[in-house]
Amino acid sequence: MNILLITAGYSIFDAKGQLNGFLSYLTDKTLSKKGHKVKISDVTKETLDMDRELDKLLWADAIIYIMPIMWFNMPAPLVKWLDEVLLYEKTFVITDEYGEGGQVPADKFMIVTTSNMNSSDLGKGFVLKNASHINDLLQPLIMTNHYLSIRNQIPTFHADNVIAGDTNWIEKDYIKHLNKYWVMTT
Repeated sequence: MNILLITAGYSIFDAKGQLNGFLSYLTDKTLSKKGHKVKISDVTKETLDMDRELDKLLWADAIIYIMPIMWFNMPAPLVKWLDEVLLYEKTFVITDEYGEGGQVPADKFMIVTTSNMNSSDLGKGFVLKNASHINDLLQPLIMTNHYLSIRNQIPTFHADNVIAGDTNWIEKDYIKHLNKYWVMTT
């Protein structure tokens, strides 16, 4: 399977972006060993060739996004990448029924996200009371994929409490997650 790995980790506040980079490395290493072809787009780089990025997007059978949650949304570099790569008549067309004109050939996607919130905080307090699952915070990216006709979502991996908490569990659990949802190619 052709997998496009889109990584958007960068240094902001106390976060250095290293965990997202490490998760990208683990993804590439693990899925390549399973026989998948992996291409990487690091959207934090200022020198991206958007024609090449579009070619990678249209090449992919599946997309994996690795990113921190920033202000309850995608980080700005990922939003910018989407703004520049998603082109009318290349990745979508306008149809009579809104959102049914996706032209991206990938049929599945997965989100890998890091945050400083505790997963146990979801659904609690004033700010998170309407977000009982991490995907509730990721709706803009989920809906963008659906708009592009990428409709099959592999369960999200959420590495929580990454600045203040213990992160030793993440590598083992993430590799287990990858092995569960991404089988060997033939």
